Amino acid sequence: MKHLTALRIVGALALAALIITACAAPAPAPTTAPAPAPAPTTASSAPAAPTAAAPAKQVTLRWFMRWDQARLDGVAKPVIAAFEKENPNIKIEIENIGSGTEYWIKLQTMIAGGTAPDVIYPATHNAYALAANGALLFVEDFAKRDKIDLVKYEPGVLDLYKYNNKVHCLPLDTAAVAVFVNKNMFEAANIPLPKVGWTWDDYLAIAKKLTKDTNNDGKTDVFGTDVWTSYWPVIVWSMSGHNTFDDPRKPTKFLMDDDAVNAIQWLGDLINKHHVMPSTAERANISDMFLAGKAGMQIIGHWRVPQYMTIKDFKWDIVPLPKGKAQVNRADGSCFAITAQSKNPEEAWKFIKFLSGPDSMGVGLLLDLQQMTPALIDYQKSDRFLKPAKLTGVDKTGLLAGKENLFTMYDPIHPLYDEIATAENAELGEVWNGKATAKEAIARLLPKIEAILKKVK
Repeated sequence: MKHLTALRIVGALALAALIITACAAPAPAPTTAPAPAPAPTTASSAPAAPTAAAPAKQVTLRWFMRWDQARLDGVAKPVIAAFEKENPNIKIEIENIGSGTEYWIKLQTMIAGGTAPDVIYPATHNAYALAANGALLFVEDFAKRDKIDLVKYEPGVLDLYKYNNKVHCLPLDTAAVAVFVNKNMFEAANIPLPKVGWTWDDYLAIAKKLTKDTNNDGKTDVFGTDVWTSYWPVIVWSMSGHNTFDDPRKPTKFLMDDDAVNAIQWLGDLINKHHVMPSTAERANISDMFLAGKAGMQIIGHWRVPQYMTIKDFKWDIVPLPKGKAQVNRADGSCFAITAQSKNPEEAWKFIKFLSGPDSMGVGLLLDLQQMTPALIDYQKSDRFLKPAKLTGVDKTGLLAGKENLFTMYDPIHPLYDEIATAENAELGEVWNGKATAKEAIARLLPKIEAILKKVK
């Protein structure tokens, strides 16, 4: 869902890093444990006098967010109220921008200007770029000091938030995807719901059976499936068994063997050969074909569940992604981080633990809103996630299938990512609209990406 916008900040951060170096305060989270009390304003060789009786200093933390109103009302506000009650010396101020693009632009500007907030909510690739440029503290330092075991988080997700093998961001969700199915359509076609191990060939066969011209006018009224074409790397990895780049953190090669090219063609053929997936014109301005009852299957993530809970006309369920050379899934979630410019890193750490640490209030409330697949393993196993009171008759285990083989970092970390994405979208868009084969598109795309990668050593 954030595939195209998640790295808009990366290119400009190279310049921002220079400004950060000049403007940012030294990182206040050393690899050794910070002292529990605020540092004195002047250096002293003698131990500080006991201050246990002194009141805690009053602190205001700026929390820079990009949440919708449902999350603000259902999670942010109650979490802040509970946190401030438990920590009366800490006040949380929300600065919220709903748009992801605006969020990254403003965050970049604030960091470059030395006015960064204390706590931020970066997407995967932004977090990595920020850490690489010294704009984030490493939360692993705080976690080790407080004896918080980070193995409680899904390993494939935790790995997303490492720079130089050190965690810089506390994970919130997995952004895993699955196949959402219209149970009414499956029952009418006498098709049993798929289970772990079904294949992409099975997927296509079912999509063909579900595709209907209901009024016999020669036009498709119900499509067997809908897939966000931005998920093409997931399908490539499943079918080919490898990533699209040799090293997503330091890419030097775009990996497009025959299996990868065939996977891209397979996705294009859903639209242009088999006609089981709508073209842009056939969507007729319908943003979600599954929600509208116009598609029998939809590959999407947990974030769509709140919208699908409003469906009255049919029953739906969740099944695992099909299996190619491996049963895979994607990991591209969100996290909470502390900026290196924060003047109150201890208080910021205390707050993000409250948001997404083990047994945190924030994770629980987000699960109640049905808005995410949690990164915390214990929560993945909990009834609060698997059997929520507000959502009955839906099997969420499909969102966890393949988690042992999470497909992480399918967008490369590269300062010229925008150029890479632009080239990919231009050439692969010709496959989706039927104007080129995957082989033709990749033949044009490979030298473009190789040239972009060579620009940066």
